[in-house]
Order: sequence, then structure tokens, then C-alpha cells
Amino acid sequence: MGSGNTGIDSLLLGRDARGWFVTARGSIRAMLCFPLRDELLERLEEPPRDVFVDLADCLYMDSTFIGLLVAMDRRLRGIGGGGLHVLRPSPACRDLLGQLGLLEVLSIEEDAPATPVGMRELAERDGKPGAEFILKAHEALMETSGEARKKFGVLKEVLERKLRAEKPPRDTP
Repeated sequence: MGSGNTGIDSLLLGRDARGWFVTARGSIRAMLCFPLRDELLERLEEPPRDVFVDLADCLYMDSTFIGLLVAMDRRLRGIGGGGLHVLRPSPACRDLLGQLGLLEVLSIEEDAPATPVGMRELAERDGKPGAEFILKAHEALMETSGEARKKFGVLKEVLERKLRAEKPPRDTP
């Protein structure tokens, strides 16, 4: 296991010449995913294009976080020259990834490179996660495995209905 969980749910982010580093501690839920998406997802095209996600001290990760990891992996594979490396998943995380059929899809590594100096904690966002963000994370997850498709199909339908209801009606000529 990792260096020991401090009991605080957090995501730490850092970067050096090898790539981006994310350390997940405690329980990672959608509220912590916003800042990670904002900080990292749009910057993946900037070299270096490797992302190392250390899950040794992660006790739980919700499906939005897992979907964000899958979306990052797909984006990195699409642009080439790097990849997502899931490092030292805790038994609970390994079990969740296995239930979703992702152990065969994601690069799982037991050895973790040293993290860069100056890792900083990402602040949780105020407010509720947006339906569009949660939908996109789950769509990425559902495209990866049949198990995920089965588990999150109803959630996808609910989120799509919610988004349709939130959109203002178009003016008709």
C-alpha cells in the first residue's frame, strides 16, 4: 500500500519532465473531478503526454472519476506519444476497475515513479456537478466495456432527459 491515508479526500497534481502526476487519497467523488478536468484534460496535447495516477491511498472512487480517467486515456491514445498509467491501485480500486472490465483496458502498474516536488492539492468545487460533465464521464466509461454499459445505461438516460429539460425551447418560424 502507499504512504498511508491521512483521512483526507484529496487529489494532488504536479508536473515535471516525465509528465503529469495525480495522487488520489481517500474517497474521490465528482466534486473533486471538476478541478482535475479543468487543470488537465485540455492540456494533454502539450508534451510530455504521460499521466501517472497513483491510487495506492485511494479508498474509493466514484464512476465519474473513473470515467474521467477513461476519457483521459482515450484522449492520450488519440493524440499519441504518451499514455495514462494507473499506479499501485489499492485493493478497493482494483476491485472497482475489475467490476467495470477496466483492468484489461487501462495500463495498471505496480511500480510508481517518484512524484515531482511541489505537488499541489486541487480545491473541491462549490455547487453540484453539472449533468453534462457527469454524462460525458459516464459515456466515456460506457464505451469501454459491456459491464459499464449495463451498469450506467439508466443513469445515462436520466442525465440526457435532464439536459433536454434544461435546454430552452428553440424558436419556431
